[in-house]
Amino acid sequence: MNSNLQLSANAYFRYIRTDTLNPNLNSNSFDESIYNLTAGDIAALRAAGYTGFPTTGNATTEPFPFWRCIAQGLESSEPVEKCDANITREYDRQHNYGLSAQALWRIGHHRITAGAAWDSNGVTFQQTTQFGYLNPDRISITPVPFYADASSNSNGVPVDSRVNLHGTVNTPGIFATDTFTMNKWTFTVSGRYNHEHLQNSDRIPGFIPATPGSVGGRASLNGNYVFQRFNPAAGLTYNPGRAATLYFSYSEANRAPTTIELGCADPDFPCSLPNALVGDPPLKQVVTRTFEVGARGGSGENVFRWNADYFFSQNYNDLLFVSSAQTGFGYFLNFGKTRRDGVEFSVNKRISKFNLGVNYTFQNVTYQSPQSIDAAANSANNAGPGLGGEIAIAPGDFIPQMPRNIGKAFLEFAPASKIFAALNFVAAGRSYARGNENNLHQPDGLYYLGEGFSPGYGVLNLDAHYQIERHFQVFVQLNNLLEHRYYTAAQLGTTPFDNNYRLVFRPFPPTPDGNYPVRTTTFFAPGAPFGAWGGIRFSF
Repeated sequence: MNSNLQLSANAYFRYIRTDTLNPNLNSNSFDESIYNLTAGDIAALRAAGYTGFPTTGNATTEPFPFWRCIAQGLESSEPVEKCDANITREYDRQHNYGLSAQALWRIGHHRITAGAAWDSNGVTFQQTTQFGYLNPDRISITPVPFYADASSNSNGVPVDSRVNLHGTVNTPGIFATDTFTMNKWTFTVSGRYNHEHLQNSDRIPGFIPATPGSVGGRASLNGNYVFQRFNPAAGLTYNPGRAATLYFSYSEANRAPTTIELGCADPDFPCSLPNALVGDPPLKQVVTRTFEVGARGGSGENVFRWNADYFFSQNYNDLLFVSSAQTGFGYFLNFGKTRRDGVEFSVNKRISKFNLGVNYTFQNVTYQSPQSIDAAANSANNAGPGLGGEIAIAPGDFIPQMPRNIGKAFLEFAPASKIFAALNFVAAGRSYARGNENNLHQPDGLYYLGEGFSPGYGVLNLDAHYQIERHFQVFVQLNNLLEHRYYTAAQLGTTPFDNNYRLVFRPFPPTPDGNYPVRTTTFFAPGAPFGAWGGIRFSF
């Protein structure tokens, strides 16, 4: 408009499509009688034309049992407990779009911004689960023509893991900021009001009542939720000279639960995200309060730069994904308070044609409220070795998958204006495994086979490019140059395999109350191996 008034607007649209085929071992079968056929099983197999099947067996005579899986499916009985594997197929479509507009005024020492925004999201998620059994190669799964679609049961309760959910989210918001500059001081105050309306529509008719504590059961995913909040923020900067700038900031923010989080909040009906959704109690929105104080500076036209700060962030009603007894499954939980605080340092130095820098973060990411959660794979659970129980989280326990030490370093080289190359090294310290929220899990070599943490790692990468001319660039990217084998995350979970990688169901005798213990181990998410690619970039 003019030098003192500026108007701007933005609009966007995104379409995301995801189709997934996800085979899993079925932990519901690990403590079941898998080897010996009942009279009903034998009759069902013979009626279907099967012959030559064993009627009794064990882990030695039937190292990969599957006949009870087929028989229980034919009987529409309990394949969810007798099939040692399943295959989940997922379909996910998302449409995201929004509008925003803002005005900027310059009035004396004030720089004022005010505006409004509207964001909308539509998601359709579908899922089916087919039963199957593990093959002798220990990798592939043979599917059987039986599904978790309420046609079979577990202990008399129909099993239905189908999902056909449509959710819409509309979020209008207004915001304003005022930045006031006076001599060496800069003050900023701002605020934003968000009003989020979320609607979930379950498109599967004929809901099956959910029975807490059972494997099966299904309730409606229909829901209508409203979340709203005003979030203030303030900041202060003092610049005494070119060598250093001091700063302080305080802010509040909120995040409403998503469609998937609201559909996966019941510990009795865990999800393999985004593999399953069930009717759940409503979750609260997360509120975060953060302050940061620090200093930064430099010299000689950015020849040398440095930064040091302390940060403190506390979440109220934080949304955490907690592991369940079934490997790979879990549920979302509102946790009273969590905290992230620590220090960060960075140094950057330019020397001739080289530019090098180091960044280091030390952080404590902890629970700040006591809580009891399901943790069947944790050796410190209250039910006993190999059984499903709970653990007690205490304030100060570290949140899983959040390393305390994070480091980054880089070396850039530009011998000519058109040539650039960079080495960067990324390192992270060890972190606790999901399922070890109390930080007390210890392997014993019998019931518990894996450690309760993911080890630290470091990865070296190379990036280089050559600018052919203004619009064209040739590039090459080499990741994990040293081909280091590492893990980015870990989770405790049950397993049917023993120390010799032998498949064994009901590996231990029953307890006096008739429960069968199972083994647990640590599952790791492997980091990306060495990778190389290159190409030509075109920009205009």
